[in-house]
Amino acid sequence: MVKMKFVGVAEDLEHFISVDDHDKSDGLYTVILDDKTYKVDAKTMPSEIVTALIDNKSYDLDLDEKDHSNDPLDGRISVRVKGRVLRLEMLEERRKKMKDAQNSRFVQSGICHIKSPMPGKILRYLVKEGDEVTEGQGLVVIEAMKMENEIQAPKSGLVKSIFAKEHDAVETLSLLLIIE
Repeated sequence: MVKMKFVGVAEDLEHFISVDDHDKSDGLYTVILDDKTYKVDAKTMPSEIVTALIDNKSYDLDLDEKDHSNDPLDGRISVRVKGRVLRLEMLEERRKKMKDAQNSRFVQSGICHIKSPMPGKILRYLVKEGDEVTEGQGLVVIEAMKMENEIQAPKSGLVKSIFAKEHDAVETLSLLLIIE
């Protein structure tokens, strides 16, 4: 059994979703949406429509997943159900943290502490102490769950200090470097 965790955003509300696939080949799932548990029996039909039995109620879901292969942090999806189209964003928890970290591009002045948005291992630094960096420039690459994630500079400035070394394991919010 595999447990997957997602963060879903619908109509500006954030929802936490956990999915256990008891027997994926049979389409049987336990889904926890926020704090409510649902039993789901889902099958994809040849027409690409997903038919789902959710707590003994039947739904036909037409999913339109855009190809966002060039942006793995774009989890937008449209779902047509019961004549309505719902626009959602669904990201695994780790990708949601990455997106939130990337979107915190407010104007910063003074000292900026760059922290790891997730636990992982530092693969490589893309800068060294004393380097001038520009906003959006890659600073460090962290491996988490066999995926490489580049942390970018939230502001332009000078790399004042680097704290962790390449190949070090880091926890969420571990201080990586300081930009002034």
